Amino acid sequence: MFGFRDWNSLVSCVVTTVCISSALVALCLAKDVQMPLNLYTDASLQWKHCGEVNNHTLQCSRLDVPKDHFSHSSDKTFSIPIIRMLAKNASATGDRHIFLNPGGPGASGVGFLRGSAFDLNKLIGEGFHLLSFDPRGVCGSIPKAVCYSSNSERAAAFASNLWDLKCQAGAMYTRAENKAKACEDMMGEYGKYISTPQIAADMNSILDAIGQQKMYYWGLSYGTTLGQTYAQMFPERVSRMVLDGVSNLDEWYNSFLIEESLIDTDKIFTGFIEECFKAGEVCPLRSIKGEQFKLASRLQSYIDGFLHELEEEPIPVYLNSTNYGAITRRTLVTNGIFFALYKPTTWPSFAKILAELLNGNTTPAYNAYSESWVLKYLVDESTTFIGLNDNRKTGENAPVHGIKPVYHHISSRPEMSYLVLRCGIDAEYYPSARGSAVSTLSVEEEDLLSSLHALATKDVFLVRSQV
Repeated sequence: MFGFRDWNSLVSCVVTTVCISSALVALCLAKDVQMPLNLYTDASLQWKHCGEVNNHTLQCSRLDVPKDHFSHSSDKTFSIPIIRMLAKNASATGDRHIFLNPGGPGASGVGFLRGSAFDLNKLIGEGFHLLSFDPRGVCGSIPKAVCYSSNSERAAAFASNLWDLKCQAGAMYTRAENKAKACEDMMGEYGKYISTPQIAADMNSILDAIGQQKMYYWGLSYGTTLGQTYAQMFPERVSRMVLDGVSNLDEWYNSFLIEESLIDTDKIFTGFIEECFKAGEVCPLRSIKGEQFKLASRLQSYIDGFLHELEEEPIPVYLNSTNYGAITRRTLVTNGIFFALYKPTTWPSFAKILAELLNGNTTPAYNAYSESWVLKYLVDESTTFIGLNDNRKTGENAPVHGIKPVYHHISSRPEMSYLVLRCGIDAEYYPSARGSAVSTLSVEEEDLLSSLHALATKDVFLVRSQV
């Protein structure tokens, strides 16, 4: 791994895993938020072979779940794609499944299990089948949560995004309102039912469909929000949970700005530089344009200075007549630095690309971090729908002219955190639920979320992690 002898241990320290036993769940006062749901108890699955991973069989299926678990006033459904990898010795533990959610919100569980099955099997062993799914609205779900009729429309909208909160807040606000209307037009009555409580109820339907009584669950990032929500709604069904990279439940459901996840952004960036520096000559950042750095702090100052220059003068890149653009501070930070800080296993490759850029070779950074790279991962708007439907700081509860208060708040953050917040937040979405059906909750969902907020505020069943 880039020759860094200390990096493996660093990675293991960055990932924090928390096991939640059924005894702890019982402390959540979850009965206070338990409510009668119209459960999908008649569901069944027809599994089909869909691949092999490391001599393990993959099976796929679909499950139709009610559009609204809280009311069966409609017979419309979401079709949820499901995948599992069969373990070699699951019969010894009663053929139980561990449910997996990779986070997001908006990440494909089907893609996650396909791509990570080998490593997951090594970690978990042969005692449990591994099961994941695309949540309602996500990727292979039918319908999929979209605000555009085609990928080309999505790309055009992304390319025309406004990013300067200080100077373009008013235009962002107007754009956001129109964006919300477009999302509502595309999704119709389905949009408002793409939410975490509904997804948690979908998980219960899947559990019923496979004939398993107790939930075994491993959720990462946003998957910890989903896991916590499930445990509050269905405490009697939880056996074991692993919450990996734990989110702040109160902040998720009840804050206009999700900022706790960025508390240590500056520290992690400093840590990246220090670890690279400790690696000695194998670190490509130790020497830039003939200058040999003897202190990590000097190297960090050099990189900070480069970022400030990039803010004023983006670097044009021309590869050919159809492939050209620029490296901007925003694209480098949000598409490069931010993702590298989130996943330390990518630090060696990121250090190499950054060193090439600092030495004047712009091609690797442009190919890796340009907007076209981001667009490959923008296949739907499920993140938007889930976030807006979950968060009570939308609609009439959003701050008046919501974007400007965000700018004034984050301008006081450390430089790196401020930059990521300013550029990483798709500001057009902030006020988009104002008066829009995108965020309309049923009475039952509103009651449930109110209870969840109350519990989270009391720090009940809330494990904080600053990664």
